[in-house]
Amino acid sequence: MKNLLRNGELKDRKGFLSGKKTRFSLLFFLRKSAGYTLVELMVVVAIIGILAAVAVPAYVNHINRAKQSEAILTLMHAKMDQEMFWDENSRYASTIGILQSFGSDSARTFVVTESGYRVNVVDASVDSYRILALKEFSGTFDRVFLEVTANTLDAQPQVIHEDALRFSIFKWIFE
Repeated sequence: MKNLLRNGELKDRKGFLSGKKTRFSLLFFLRKSAGYTLVELMVVVAIIGILAAVAVPAYVNHINRAKQSEAILTLMHAKMDQEMFWDENSRYASTIGILQSFGSDSARTFVVTESGYRVNVVDASVDSYRILALKEFSGTFDRVFLEVTANTLDAQPQVIHEDALRFSIFKWIFE
C-alpha cells in the first residue's frame, strides 16, 4: 500500500512514479493484491478440520464421564440407604424402590437417572448386596457397580467397561 497514490500517481516496484493516473490501473492494482488464494483458504479449512477431529471426541468423552459420575453418585446414595435399611430390618433391600432416596415403593425394581443410567439392585441378602448402573453408549454398555459384603463395608463403585465411554468419530459417522 506504500507504493500507492501520490497525487494520483502510482509507484512501480522500484519506487519511481509510473505516470499512470487512471483509476483503472489503481483498481487493478488493489484487486490484484487484496484477498486470499484458494490454497490459503484450503489450508485454513484443513487445520480447522484437524482441530475439530481432535476436539469433538475429547468433548464427548468429557460429557460422558460427567454423566458417569452421576451414576456413581446415585450408587453412593443407594449404599447409604441400604445401610439405613439394614439397621432397621437386619437385611439389605432386594429392590431399589424400597430405599428411602428412591421413593420407598417396593414395586419399583429400577430407577433411571437424569443422564439415562438404569440403576437396580441385582442381588441382596442378609450380609451383602450388589447394585448396578447400566447405560448404552454407541452399542456398548457402560456398567458401574457397587458390591458390598460384611467384609467390605467401605466399598466404592467400580466401572466395568471404561471403553464404553470413549467416543469414536468413525463409529459416529459410519453407524
